Amino acid sequence: MNTYEIHKYAYSDKNTEELQFNLAFYKSRLELLMQDLEFFKHLLSSHIFDSKTPNLFETIEKFKTQIDQHTKVMLTLTTEVEKQFKEVQLKVECDELSCDNYFLKQYHDTELEVVKFLSQAGQLKSEMMEYTKGLIL
Repeated sequence: MNTYEIHKYAYSDKNTEELQFNLAFYKSRLELLMQDLEFFKHLLSSHIFDSKTPNLFETIEKFKTQIDQHTKVMLTLTTEVEKQFKEVQLKVECDELSCDNYFLKQYHDTELEVVKFLSQAGQLKSEMMEYTKGLIL
């Protein structure tokens, strides 16, 4: 698993428009991922796989459980990104250095969580595609 290091000072020169753009981008990525995971859950629930495959049921159930876990995390992250977006809008009204530091730290932490999650979800999608591509009747 890749680890991502984003230095906390990398955002010190970002303006609110850049932060909002990045947050909107992450929100759209999370929404697209939700659609992907819903598709995979539907695919895994269909009866289109060769039933003679060893451990088919167990593997499919494992993937469904992982999808459910990812969906919960994704909903939490989407809420956090939306919250951050609104807070960045409020940043315009705050000129104090401590206010800037607060928003930048919050943004940094949120971005790290989202990037890490998107990487993990991408890995799950790859595993599901690799497993299912040879099993469809």
